[in-house]
Amino acid sequence: MVERAEAQPEELNSAPGYFGELLDRIPNLGNLELPSFMPEGMAKFYSSPHFGDLLHREYLRVPVGMRAKLTKQLEAHAELESYFTHGLREGAGYGLDRLRLGGKYEITSSSSTGTAWSTGVDFETPLGRPPTELSDGHRHIMPYVSASRPIIPDWHLLGYSTLGADLLSSTSLPSNFGRNQLHTDALTLATGVARDWPLFNTSLTATYATSELFSNESSHVFSLRPAVIIPLRRLEGKHTRLILTLSARSTWGPDGHELGTSASVRVEFLFRPRIDIK
Repeated sequence: MVERAEAQPEELNSAPGYFGELLDRIPNLGNLELPSFMPEGMAKFYSSPHFGDLLHREYLRVPVGMRAKLTKQLEAHAELESYFTHGLREGAGYGLDRLRLGGKYEITSSSSTGTAWSTGVDFETPLGRPPTELSDGHRHIMPYVSASRPIIPDWHLLGYSTLGADLLSSTSLPSNFGRNQLHTDALTLATGVARDWPLFNTSLTATYATSELFSNESSHVFSLRPAVIIPLRRLEGKHTRLILTLSARSTWGPDGHELGTSASVRVEFLFRPRIDIK
């Protein structure tokens, strides 16, 4: 057995894999499907209960998901969400309300620039007949292309962007669109920056969505979301990781301007392949 030599700081700063790990440590960017370059054969299981539901809903939503690196460039992921009455408000019942499936192809980073690409498609559908407040009543097909690139490596500053579409189809459930949610097919552009600090990570993401290219509705939604991501290292184990995310949201859309804050704790179980170097 030969031990790996530790990378020097300047090597870390220029290595695409370093920034891939940074993105992997920022769970609020998961829906952007940015390239992460997990090791081949690695699987990650996670759960992030919506604790804000205790104050704003009759039901607590509990998503459970999995991401697996099937090959060096191909990733598959799935997420199943359940709900149950938390007892602090009116309501009764429990069940499954949402399923999300997807696949992503990651393109090898350029050694000269550190730019990484990914492309894929996600599919999301409601399950059963959940309470109206828990579903918009539509299926979603979401193709996308994403990219990330170190901006100032010495500052551990990373830029990222995702261009995608949200294609809706109706189900037997009633429509129940949320505030400033577009009611038809839409094109979405998200871009932002993330930085790695010694004790936490930060990100700032701007998102623009428009239905003008897909329908006569011609609606637009713009949002700005800053976030602070704090790993709870003292509570972590050999194969587990806990992440606290504090975020805010400012949104402008057809229903006016809205502000919001959120806090979540994400639990991850990591399974890494053993690699022996001889």
